[in-house]
Amino acid sequence: MLLTIDVGNSSIAGAVFNGNTIVQRSVLATPKKWSAKYFSILLPVALAQRTTAVIISSVVPAMDRDLAANIKKVIGKRALFLDHKTATGITLKIDRPSELGADRIADSAGALTLFSPPLIVIDSGTATTFDLLNARGEYCGGCIFPGIGIAIESLAEKAAKLKKITFEVPRSPVGTNTTASIRAGVYFGYIGTLQYLIDCYRKILGPKSKVVATGGLSRHFKGRVSGIDMFVPDLLFLGLKSIFEQQSPGP
Repeated sequence: MLLTIDVGNSSIAGAVFNGNTIVQRSVLATPKKWSAKYFSILLPVALAQRTTAVIISSVVPAMDRDLAANIKKVIGKRALFLDHKTATGITLKIDRPSELGADRIADSAGALTLFSPPLIVIDSGTATTFDLLNARGEYCGGCIFPGIGIAIESLAEKAAKLKKITFEVPRSPVGTNTTASIRAGVYFGYIGTLQYLIDCYRKILGPKSKVVATGGLSRHFKGRVSGIDMFVPDLLFLGLKSIFEQQSPGP
């Protein structure tokens, strides 16, 4: 079995594959410091003995060393940490490939398991990212902007009269109090941004470009943003599995 791990700024998620099937999913808030107790959440003891490999997408470098040591101790194997040098089959046609987050590489690889390029990949989490793959399957860039949670928190922190506001999908774009107005502005503003960028990138890549959305917050946009072909919660894990298989020799 293969354990795939996504180490993000807000959460760490894991998925265990048995063949092509995910048999275990887990998630925990990203801790300030890694501890062995967290690994049992990602990989229960019952599955640890049957797990033969681990591949990781991490955007929190401070976590990597202790996590790697934990994995080596539990399953006796070295984890593969994805980066811009990993063989993925995707040419990175950008200025500085070393700056590209492993999560964005994994998302792109996951989308390629579902559709032929050109592709537009949207990941809505702590940050919202767009990643573009041209008709040749080359990664050619994208954009990053703050996620919904960051936008709301930042606004509340900078305004003295505002209390901490949690995100909820507003019923209307017209807020009748301060909290409702912030939620409406951020949420419907994001809808407009997503729609504009999809249209913009389809003009660049071509009208037949497929759009794949993932990330914990992407579910809030179902039915609100036109042009999204598929919502895939496990996209990053599918990408990690695909990339791992490219590293391993055939049977």
